[in-house]
Amino acid sequence: AMAAEEKIREATGYKEEGNRHYGEGNFKRALGAYHKVFCYINGLQPPPPELSRPAAAASQDSGPGGAVGSLAPAPGGSTGQQIPRERVEEVQRLKQSTKLNMAACYLKLGEHQKCIDACSTALECGSSSKAHFRRGQAYAELRNFAGARNDFERARELAPEDPAIVAELRKVREGFAKGDAKERR
Repeated sequence: AMAAEEKIREATGYKEEGNRHYGEGNFKRALGAYHKVFCYINGLQPPPPELSRPAAAASQDSGPGGAVGSLAPAPGGSTGQQIPRERVEEVQRLKQSTKLNMAACYLKLGEHQKCIDACSTALECGSSSKAHFRRGQAYAELRNFAGARNDFERARELAPEDPAIVAELRKVREGFAKGDAKERR
């Protein structure tokens, strides 16, 4: 089996390949490469939590098969699939940025629901103005102005100086106003 370090390297290579395709306007190809990133990093395990000695000793009286047993790595050395502690953040960032790039592809391809899902997954890795911005754009395309406004407002809180966000918010508010006017007719 490939060691975690190698898998992270392969995954990063596929992300770069996806970025190249994206830059050439080849969004379907880019998605293919971005999907491969997850083939490499999805099976990786987080490192075990760092146990401070006293706490570990204390938890031993949690009865048979208590917490202590479950933290031990499985026999057979599955540690090769464990993300080295110093790479954990990098892998999170790789997951998030790849999902965000996939969201951008879906937006370009008019696959708005897939864009929304990709952004939501990206947000599970941490907050991101880009994820809120792209999800807001997809919601707006689907005429879900409430969802769009919500996301653009979150994006603006995270990146107050970004003019694109302000512009989208203005559009969504106008869309809202038009929608309301239609309903009042």
